[in-house]
Amino acid sequence: MASSKSKKPAAAAAPKKSVAAKKPVAARKLPDSVAVKTLGSLPALTGKLRAAFRSAFTDEQCDAWGAQTKAKNVIEEASKFVATMNRALNDTTDVTYSRRRLAFLCELLVLLEDEVAHTTDTTSGDLRSTRSAALAVANNARKELARRLRALAGGQQKLLGEVAQVAPASESSPSDVQDSLTATIDLAVKLRRNEIMEALADDVGLTEARLNSAYSALEALTGASSVSLNAAANEGDAPSVNRIEGRVLREMRLAQRLFNESREAGVNVPALIAGPSLKAIFGKADAVEAPAPTPPPA
Repeated sequence: MASSKSKKPAAAAAPKKSVAAKKPVAARKLPDSVAVKTLGSLPALTGKLRAAFRSAFTDEQCDAWGAQTKAKNVIEEASKFVATMNRALNDTTDVTYSRRRLAFLCELLVLLEDEVAHTTDTTSGDLRSTRSAALAVANNARKELARRLRALAGGQQKLLGEVAQVAPASESSPSDVQDSLTATIDLAVKLRRNEIMEALADDVGLTEARLNSAYSALEALTGASSVSLNAAANEGDAPSVNRIEGRVLREMRLAQRLFNESREAGVNVPALIAGPSLKAIFGKADAVEAPAPTPPPA
């Protein structure tokens, strides 16, 4: 007998929520620098006025100052100058460093920031890549020479000991590999001076051509290491950075002097004070920068 109770219909399954496609995470935008923010509120420059401002200092003068400082410090100090000057300068302020000239300083500072970012990201990476490649080639050349020297030695324990003795302490150290490859090449050249040993050397592939290849690897490693050391000594400031860096410094020093002269004349503006990192460049606060040589006609 069928049950009088009717079965309840099964509850319909809840529709699945569609999973929204994940949006790609946008790269975080770095905040605008002080120079970028300030530039937007300053009067635009004409090409003629910009050229006139640039003519105050030669490239040689700018190079000389830029080579003596670190770009990171200059950007930090210049940003402080810009913020102070922007608050102080207005249409009624009688300072001979104008808001238009401040716009020029901001433009230079933006150029410096961009150049530093560019050379840090690319030049330093390229130097590391070049040195790593040269190190790998030099290591391979050394191992090949050592392998063939051991074949040439046969059972001569003294020669085997000499080959082992010139192995590098670390294959990841450019200087160690450079010294080791030099000593290995010298050992192979000395052995080839003996007619019998020369014949054996040719037989195991320790040929003049292989030695020349090893010399090339050694020179490449030496050159790459030298460039890297020079870059480290310059704190990563490339010549292109130094020039813009020096021009920013020259503008800062000029602004400091003109603000000081205005203060002495009774104008109510703050003093522009450079930090310790620029002390060697700016010297005494009342020092007057020598005039630039007259630029050649365009």
